[in-house]
Amino acid sequence: MATMKAVVKYDNVAGATAIKEMPIPEIGPRDVLVRTAYIGVCGTDPHMHMNLMSFPINVPLIFGHEFAGTVEAVGQEVRGYSTGDRVTAETHADYCGECALCRSNQYHLCRDRKGYGFKSHGAFAKFVKVPARILHRLPEEVSLREAALTEPLCVAYKAVIRNSTVRPGDTVVVIGPGPIGVLCVKMAQLAGASHIVSVGTSGDDTRLELARQYGATDALNSSEGDPLETILALGDGYGAELVVDTAGPAETLALSMKAVRPGGQITKIGWGPAPIGMSLDPLIEKSVTLKGHFSHTWDVWEQCLTLLATRQVDLGPLITHELPIDQWERGFELVESKEAMKVVLTPTD
Repeated sequence: MATMKAVVKYDNVAGATAIKEMPIPEIGPRDVLVRTAYIGVCGTDPHMHMNLMSFPINVPLIFGHEFAGTVEAVGQEVRGYSTGDRVTAETHADYCGECALCRSNQYHLCRDRKGYGFKSHGAFAKFVKVPARILHRLPEEVSLREAALTEPLCVAYKAVIRNSTVRPGDTVVVIGPGPIGVLCVKMAQLAGASHIVSVGTSGDDTRLELARQYGATDALNSSEGDPLETILALGDGYGAELVVDTAGPAETLALSMKAVRPGGQITKIGWGPAPIGMSLDPLIEKSVTLKGHFSHTWDVWEQCLTLLATRQVDLGPLITHELPIDQWERGFELVESKEAMKVVLTPTD
């Protein structure tokens, strides 16, 4: 059996990750085998490596859910794709396709969904098996390197453009200047927001400067002062029409509730599994909408690839480090220390 080197979590304990030889995936009639070119390191990957997630992982499991590559082989029932095509793919490695959610374009919420690198073998390897239904062809203008970051762009697009309301003249606050937070800033700019505030904390100075590059009109370090003073000084002083929380812990939800204007919306992307330990009554008092956001769908991916092809969004500045896959641990360290904004890995033989 042919094998490949892959980054594998082999047990549900902290640090149980290593380069291992894994079988090259066998594709079914409706699948495509993709030869990976670049794989993005997500902030959840180091957390899974250290077993910090709130759910068990199907071990042994290959990491990786952000990737782009070329078609290596095509299943016999697949139409429209050929060997050599440049592609990227959604993170939904499997879903039932039959339930009410799947039939209403909410397949990302299907109870049977299995995400790459979480419940299904991912792309930290030379090859990955992809159902043709989640494959997306890359426009000529989009490089494979940039396309590996399509997934976080899709998260930001769906959160700000589809699941929130942003109008010219609005104030938008984005908490957390990581890759998704910076891309949420960009989405707010494209939607026409007049004031866009990026909020970070200790160690985020470089990231906050990048947020300015992507459209933030204010970039605030909360470890150096209360960001509320600046936020409430904007516009009419009632606060932000939209607060996007990409960080997740209780402290950022508390800030969101203070920063949002009456009748506004908080869109929460960041996970925070610990108890919040506070009253949610301010949501009622201010008649605020608290909206949870997760993942993306086919139409969002096509829209985001158009944004990349037309250069309305440039993902290049987010990629600060490129490493071979056997240096995955260094990549994880760079992400955790905030030395890197985004790390991409390249497969090795």
